[in-house]
Amino acid sequence: MANYRLRDLNRFRKVYPYKRAAPKYAYVYDAIVEASGDSMEAGKITFSDAVSGTYTFVRSYGSIPSVTISTVDSSSNGDTNVSITVTAISLTGVTVSASAKFTGQVHIHIAPVT
Repeated sequence: MANYRLRDLNRFRKVYPYKRAAPKYAYVYDAIVEASGDSMEAGKITFSDAVSGTYTFVRSYGSIPSVTISTVDSSSNGDTNVSITVTAISLTGVTVSASAKFTGQVHIHIAPVT
């Protein structure tokens, strides 16, 4: 079981309004969150001057999971200049496509839908 803290999200931005805003609380976990035995999965696809890539899930899912993707440029300048979209998703894997050829990585987070 993961430990969690309650954090006021309004304390993390520099806003000095006339009236103080009511606190907005969120739970911050220090480990992988497990809900009813299901946990998240993370992986990456390495692109080498390519437009499309596929990731095969390590875990098996009973229904199509929720997938979040983000890009990382290999030249370390933080500028990928491509748009990544999920083109196909199934119970066993996900296929992503880029708007143009690029060299870098696509990070993937997979969460089961409850």
